[in-house]
Amino acid sequence: MQEQQTRAAGGGRARRSARGAPYPPLERPAPGEPAAPGAVGARGSARASGAPAARRGAVAVALVVPPLLGVAVDSVIGSGPGWALAAGGALGAAWATVLAARRHALWWVVPLPPLVVFVVTAGAGLLGAGASDGKTLTTDLVRWAVAAFPAMAAAECAALAVLAVRGVFGLGRGRRGNG
Repeated sequence: MQEQQTRAAGGGRARRSARGAPYPPLERPAPGEPAAPGAVGARGSARASGAPAARRGAVAVALVVPPLLGVAVDSVIGSGPGWALAAGGALGAAWATVLAARRHALWWVVPLPPLVVFVVTAGAGLLGAGASDGKTLTTDLVRWAVAAFPAMAAAECAALAVLAVRGVFGLGRGRRGNG
């Protein structure tokens, strides 16, 4: 009788726990009907569908804005890529890594800081240089990459330092109850 009620409710075969007690039937929305806000995702959690675009956008803004501000300060000072870009890149990488660690998005955040610093540096160089021919542009890109390398290294080291600190402080959490 119970199995028939479970099948009628859409649960398929009667599901039972390890002790033999039946689980409540699965309630699935009808096709075209939206799922309930607290519905459980495919992996068993409400967050299984991934982070919304707004959260990813916050991580991306944290990664891009500080290097942009740093290169703006360097251009106002009149030097090429310098300490302001390195500080902005390191700050942005650390900030984005902290945000991404909370949202489990480290796989795309950790490798990006050097690329972001280079793109920001190249964009600032292109805006400042104006129009030029292909040889000059290639030479300028190589020069900007070499000049921005300390900033790229500082950004990646900041991201790795955040991961190291998170790992060191996370070690004690898993061993507390194993006394």
